Amino acid sequence: MKMSYSILGVCIAELLFWLIVGICALIIGEFAPHLEWHNLDLWLIAAALPVSSIAYLINLRWKVNAVGKLADSHLAKTLITDFSAGRQTWRFLLWRLALAFAVLAMLGPKVGSKLVEVESKGSDIMIAIDVSNSMMAEDLGPSRLEIAHQTIKRLISKMGSDRIGIVVFAGEAYVQCPLTSDYSSLKIFLNSVSTGLISTQGTAIGNAIDLSLKAFENAPETGRSILILTDGENHEDDPVAAAAEAFNQGVVVHVLGLASIEGAPIPKLSKNGNRIGFIEDASGQPVVSKLDESTLLATAQAGGGLFTRAANSFVDINPTLDAFRKTLKTRSSDIRFTDYDHKFQILIAISIFLLVLESLIPNPSKS
Repeated sequence: MKMSYSILGVCIAELLFWLIVGICALIIGEFAPHLEWHNLDLWLIAAALPVSSIAYLINLRWKVNAVGKLADSHLAKTLITDFSAGRQTWRFLLWRLALAFAVLAMLGPKVGSKLVEVESKGSDIMIAIDVSNSMMAEDLGPSRLEIAHQTIKRLISKMGSDRIGIVVFAGEAYVQCPLTSDYSSLKIFLNSVSTGLISTQGTAIGNAIDLSLKAFENAPETGRSILILTDGENHEDDPVAAAAEAFNQGVVVHVLGLASIEGAPIPKLSKNGNRIGFIEDASGQPVVSKLDESTLLATAQAGGGLFTRAANSFVDINPTLDAFRKTLKTRSSDIRFTDYDHKFQILIAISIFLLVLESLIPNPSKS
């Protein structure tokens, strides 16, 4: 009955399915920023997909063993005809694919049909993210950069109509995303933030502050803030002076310190992103990156803002959120997608079609 082929087929199909899902997610994120998920908070229901495959394999093994016992007593042909593990597997794969489309339909895909200028009332916030190699250190659990990603996503989820932009910096600084209230597009830019964005190493916090100020040039002169996420090992300029200048221009500078006092060695990564050791100094010893708390605290004080230090892979964002909410809100306009069309009907139709195909494959019958 070639059960081993069926098991192998289901495992390969499951792996291919998730590979295709990952590729599609990357393509959609890159080329379809107007696609959103209305019920994304229900994403945990996707766990039913691999669970169903495991349950099927367990059930298939039980069926094959049961039929094998009957065959030993020469009763299989008289009790069950046309039993085929392969046929059962094809039926399951169609059912499993139908379930996948049903899950996608439950997540509620919707597509923005047009771009319009939307007026909103809120603050303008530039988020400056350190992408130097030291941000890959793992003294807080996950890498410092991963904690930065998680923290920014938590901040975005708490925002209302505020406009947010992203600056990335290492030895140099660049605007990754201009001010926008389209948080879906903002998350796409955020997902692409990595240590490979800037080849010039270093930590030019002052440069990041200066560039963030320039990003406010066409924004109202009130309700402006800069949030810096860094491990604080500044080697390039004077962040305290830059923060003081920003505060003189009416921009508050907040700082989140993403490192520990003890520090950690900086991983050395291959071109494929795999760890191949640690960065070493001239004497061959691993370079240890530590939090420069005094500099970051002085920067926040000069910028009239708050300094918050991460602890155990977590950053308390509530003080920073409260500071954002207390800033004067100003009216601004932005371009965003509106008039979303829900597309779950297409996925439901595909799911039903696959179930009909599955029903056309005959079951083993009793005689």
